[in-house]
Amino acid sequence: MVDYIKSLHEGWSDEIMKVLDATPPDSVEQRDLYDRAPEFLRSWASENVVLLGDAVHPMMPNLGQGGCQAIEDAYVLSEILAKTKTTEKLQDALQEFYRARILRVSAVQFLSRLASDLIINAFDTPWSPHDELGKSWKCYLTFLWKPVLQYLIFPLQFAFLYSFCPSGNMRSIPSDLEKKWRTAHFKSSQDAFDKVDREGRAAIQTGPSFFQIAEQDIAPLPKNAPATVLAAQK
Repeated sequence: MVDYIKSLHEGWSDEIMKVLDATPPDSVEQRDLYDRAPEFLRSWASENVVLLGDAVHPMMPNLGQGGCQAIEDAYVLSEILAKTKTTEKLQDALQEFYRARILRVSAVQFLSRLASDLIINAFDTPWSPHDELGKSWKCYLTFLWKPVLQYLIFPLQFAFLYSFCPSGNMRSIPSDLEKKWRTAHFKSSQDAFDKVDREGRAAIQTGPSFFQIAEQDIAPLPKNAPATVLAAQK
């Protein structure tokens, strides 16, 4: 299994191979990824029960939105339930929650699936004049797409994902948070810059890198020590 993974990373940096060589084969796990189509014709709610998060709209992890959408679901659901004053209106409230969330969640599911399909099927190592790695048509396509993705697609995508506030327009919230951050952290960051100016970069305390630590002599594990975290848990 480790040899197979190394073959997928042929041409990558030596550090990657060091990490793979140090990986016990029985610690390698296959974890498949699944999503599902949006539920436009069937509600997430039935009587007094409703689903949210990955239970009803799992999505590919490329945009990191699985947990984010579950949090948004919980926020919107709590807002709707807070306005529901009698149990007789609970079923209607859960249907309102479904209607309030279905369009945004479906759009995020689509973007996550699109990102997954593009990464796996359409893109490759971008062409570069500095090496011989990117020579296929996909490599040239990736190279040509880079400025479009960087300056158009990604800004629009991130605005849609991260400028959303479940309670409505965020108004002054972002600028207020920026002012608060500047007030809280400006002095400490400026003190750090001043210290570097006075004492040089040696004033910044840094430890050895991950790879330097890996190259150091480490006492071997006891013979009866479990080889993996899963084995230790068992």
